[in-house]
Amino acid sequence: MIGLVFAMLWSRRGRAAAVMLLTALATAGALAAPVYLARADDRIVRTETASAAPSERTVLITGEVQSSGGGRMANTFQSLAGGWLDTPGYATVFSAQFAAQPAEIPRASASQLSTVLFREGICEHVRVVAGRCLMGTGDTVLTGRTADRLGMHPGDAVALSGSRYDTDLKRYVAAGPPTALTVVGIVEPRDATEPYWGRAGGARDAFHVDRRTLDTFARPSELQSYDAYPLPGAITVETLPALREWVVDAQRRSTDEARLNTDLDVLLDRIAERRTEVRAAVPFAVAPVLLLAWAVITLAVSTVIRVRRFEHGVIALRGVARPVRWWLATGETLLSVLTGALLGFTAAGGWQTRGAWPYAAVAVLGALAVAVTVALRTVSAPVSSLLRQVDRHTARWRGLALEGVLVVAAAVAVAQVRGRPGGVALLAPALVMLAGAVLAGRAGPILSGLFAGRALRRRSVGRVRLAAALAGFRLARRPVGARLLALLTLAVGSLAFAAAATSAVDQRQRDQADLDTGAPVVLTVDATSRTQLLRAVRAADPDGRSAMAAVPIRLAENGEPGAVAVDAARLPAVALWPAGAAPVVEVAAQLHPPLAAPPVMHTGATLSLDVTAATLERTDIVLDATVAPLDGQPTATVELGTLLRGRQSYTAETPMCTRGCRLVQLTVRLPPYVGPTIVVTLHAPPAAQWRTAPGATATTGADGITFTLPMTSQPAAGVLRPAGGPDQLPVLTTMPLDTFKTFGGKEVPATVSTATRLPRVGTTGALVDLEYADLFAADDGRAENAEVWLSATAPPTIVDALRAQGLTVTGRRTVAETRAGIAAGGTALGLRFYLFAGLLSVALGAAGLAVAAIGTSSADLRALRVQGLRRSAATLVEPLVVVALVAAAGLAGVLSAAVAWVAVGGTLPGLSGTGPPPLATPAATVAGALLVLAVAGLAAQTTAGRR
Repeated sequence: MIGLVFAMLWSRRGRAAAVMLLTALATAGALAAPVYLARADDRIVRTETASAAPSERTVLITGEVQSSGGGRMANTFQSLAGGWLDTPGYATVFSAQFAAQPAEIPRASASQLSTVLFREGICEHVRVVAGRCLMGTGDTVLTGRTADRLGMHPGDAVALSGSRYDTDLKRYVAAGPPTALTVVGIVEPRDATEPYWGRAGGARDAFHVDRRTLDTFARPSELQSYDAYPLPGAITVETLPALREWVVDAQRRSTDEARLNTDLDVLLDRIAERRTEVRAAVPFAVAPVLLLAWAVITLAVSTVIRVRRFEHGVIALRGVARPVRWWLATGETLLSVLTGALLGFTAAGGWQTRGAWPYAAVAVLGALAVAVTVALRTVSAPVSSLLRQVDRHTARWRGLALEGVLVVAAAVAVAQVRGRPGGVALLAPALVMLAGAVLAGRAGPILSGLFAGRALRRRSVGRVRLAAALAGFRLARRPVGARLLALLTLAVGSLAFAAAATSAVDQRQRDQADLDTGAPVVLTVDATSRTQLLRAVRAADPDGRSAMAAVPIRLAENGEPGAVAVDAARLPAVALWPAGAAPVVEVAAQLHPPLAAPPVMHTGATLSLDVTAATLERTDIVLDATVAPLDGQPTATVELGTLLRGRQSYTAETPMCTRGCRLVQLTVRLPPYVGPTIVVTLHAPPAAQWRTAPGATATTGADGITFTLPMTSQPAAGVLRPAGGPDQLPVLTTMPLDTFKTFGGKEVPATVSTATRLPRVGTTGALVDLEYADLFAADDGRAENAEVWLSATAPPTIVDALRAQGLTVTGRRTVAETRAGIAAGGTALGLRFYLFAGLLSVALGAAGLAVAAIGTSSADLRALRVQGLRRSAATLVEPLVVVALVAAAGLAGVLSAAVAWVAVGGTLPGLSGTGPPPLATPAATVAGALLVLAVAGLAAQTTAGRR
């Protein structure tokens, strides 16, 4: 019997090969989900690891180690933490440091201390700018910044002593005899972002020594640490369980002697979350592919069985037992399906893919069930039907009942997904499109019959019209036409829905990336002050078309910027301005209106003021001046002296202002409680107009400006600010603001305007002008987290120009990298699989057209040729059938996809709030798919006709 089945396979090897290839395609289509999930997992791990903060990738273990006498330190930490750092795939770096003071200063303040640091293998990770690296005891190397700060060069000698804090003196004193050091070199990190340098990045501001030199110091204690950073391949999908186990165990071991400091568990949690998001969408996107695959297999098996109906009728007529008849009917099909499943599983990489077996089992078992059902149903027909080769029809009420169940299931799924998205509700799009395909399959034959009858009733019927009428009758009267129309409708609908979802997600990702980045390129720079940043950027780009200075104002507790201060005049040329927002030119003018008076400038090594204190009840009130150097040094406060009754001249040393300073404010340091009012007069004031705190007044007279300053508990009650700026700070915000705080957390008067979205801050922040915000600032003017935004047309030399102006570029981020990071998110990757599944659906639709063409009989057309039908008309019938099927499926598929989008599109994971998708890409995708289907159908029909 087995030999007979193989003989049947060989005699009809062409049709058996078709079933085999279709099963292979169905199995490979089902395996597309696990294969895609495996690739997506790898991409998520790579992307999240690359974009993670240093604290999320690295492991830091620190411990305060006490001295056991002289330069010897207890080895408790090294013995404990050294064996603890067995993180899989990680490399470790040991370091030790302590505070030291100049030997010539017996009592030092905190600002006079330096750090002596040993870091394992430092010479392998730095480049020598001058001199050499560490070689012997007593050698030390400095970074360029440290050398400039200390005014030291290679060959200079310095003596340092380990330092300890004296609680009685409230000063740092020497812990032992001094140690002589020689500066042997100036070094810079080869790569400041190299994992070797730990979380801070780059070499520390310290005296770098080797371990032998470190041990020559007498110090009461030192801070020892192990930095562990991942080597290539340390964080992969395969190593995630081991890393998770290590983190849990390490957190349990952490003690005061060896404290663990890592956010690796945060990175692992985020990776797990992204992987879960992918799995929330991908398995459900493959459902239409499986349905189409089974439908195509049904067509293929039914085509093969229909050819053998007469044989099975003869076998049944001769009394062969039913089990034998069933084996003869299904054996050929089962072998073809199983062989095809094995080929598809191998071709799709199922043997190497994680979690491939469940998907393959569903695809193969479904294909086997479909094939066996079709085969058994066909050969179970009455003998007369088999001998006459008449198709067996299903009772009309059964078909209507099944279609009704599908429509109801689609409605229930839509209701469920709108009530609580997730789970089985994610099948709602597929069910809606399946219901649309069923309705199209039901309506198609009816409309085709009506069209054909109307065409034949015309008085004059031309060759093309006659062929179209015959094509309409073939679609109306043959069950395979309705089935094929439903199959193609589902294929086109799946692709249209996937293309719409992908287009909407891509547009949202582009908008989100533009908002998050703010500009095509954002450089992170190391600037001394905001003044230096502004001057350097303007000097590097004098035309204002390529670069813009920006500094975030971090007000939220989580560290997110509450606002971004930008050089507003350059916003139109640099920023990625969101669509629908107010014109950027108007916003720039609004944030930086013209000043009524220029800022007050001071140049010189001393600052002198002529002041009269008319009313003064206390002798401890001091007059200060705050100046912002124009050469980039931090804002400084200098003391002019204690106020005395009567007219006095007050002078302060201002060496930082030899190149010019901006006078930020004068401060009469009042006690923080209610007391008598103080009246002071400023003769020959540097500015004609001044701003005072609430309750204070300024009166201009012939001899100067008189200030009345009541002592209150309010902060800054004695601050006098020259009116060299706007009265109120212009603020453009996306949220309601009662007050606004600028740098230093100072609450300032503001003119507030609203917007829907803004670069960098999105919908939860504000923009202000950097120059004006600096005028209202209450800090030292340091440019923390400073940035330079570059336009898309910025020349490559702009970075060198910024470096020439004294800015150090420490990081670079582009909008393309941000888009890639967003696109690598779990939900985005899951939705992108919809498009891949849609393309697979179209491929299966093309296979269905080919199978239908192979199984189409032209006996009716030959009979009509005998009755007088012209050959020219007969040859047009089958091509018109293909074109009509593809066109009808295109229309019905797009309509069903549109209904699915309106019904559930905005509620699916990743599509919430997307709105109508851009139509250009979906339209082009569907048009291309219809063209492919038409070409495939016509080619298969031509091949079958020639055969």
